[in-house]
This record gives sequence, structure tokens and C-alpha cells, in this order.
Amino acid sequence: MSSAKPFTLLYTDSYNRRAGKFLKRHPDLLNAYRKTLELLELDPAHPALRLHALKGRLNGLHSVSIN
Repeated sequence: MSSAKPFTLLYTDSYNRRAGKFLKRHPDLLNAYRKTLELLELDPAHPALRLHALKGRLNGLHSVSIN
């Protein structure tokens, strides 16, 4: 039985820097952040994520909810 996840997230250097800063300001969200990323890899359409496309200058990007 394979434990491979259906999707693989790719993290850019820019994303990693922003995520690091975010988690330094909000260390209480670390576990929820990790769980959100795991769920995103397993099922990006899961309703708990509230995945949605962004508009304006962030057009082409998507957002999910951590909590």
C-alpha cells in the first residue's frame, strides 16, 4: 500500500520567506498551518479549506483558510 499523496505542493523561496515571517508572528497557528498544508495535498477541494481564487494584483493565485 502506497502512502503517496495525490498532490504535491511546490514552495517558492518567496513563499517560504513569507510563511516564516507569518509563523514568527503567529506561532500559535503552527499546528493548524501544518494540518492545512497536509489536507491541501490530500484533497485541495476539501470544504474545510475554503479554497478560492484571488483577484486583482493576486489574480492567478489561490487562497485557503487555516482556521
